[in-house]
Amino acid sequence: MRAPIEVSYHMSTSMITALPPSGVDRIAFIQCANATFESVLLRMEPANEIAIRKLWNVEHYVDSFLRDDMLPMERGEALGLIEAFLVHHVLDLIETADDIGSSPIH
Repeated sequence: MRAPIEVSYHMSTSMITALPPSGVDRIAFIQCANATFESVLLRMEPANEIAIRKLWNVEHYVDSFLRDDMLPMERGEALGLIEAFLVHHVLDLIETADDIGSSPIH
């Protein structure tokens, strides 16, 4: 297994004012989400890791974890929310992968 990637975009004070994020913000969000996903998956040690990786869609996650009513928001705060909320998203992916794996036709 790979070691988690350290991403240090939290120090930026740029503001997120529109969704979905674009440009440098989108790149930072995708990098943070992928690094956090790897770290969470490593800690959880799920039995069906391959299925979970197939279900993981970083672009969909980045496009949907924030809502318009949460804006404007500093980029660092938004990145912190990725890290905070992604644990629950990975748990949902694990449950979905388990459901798919236990269905009679898969």
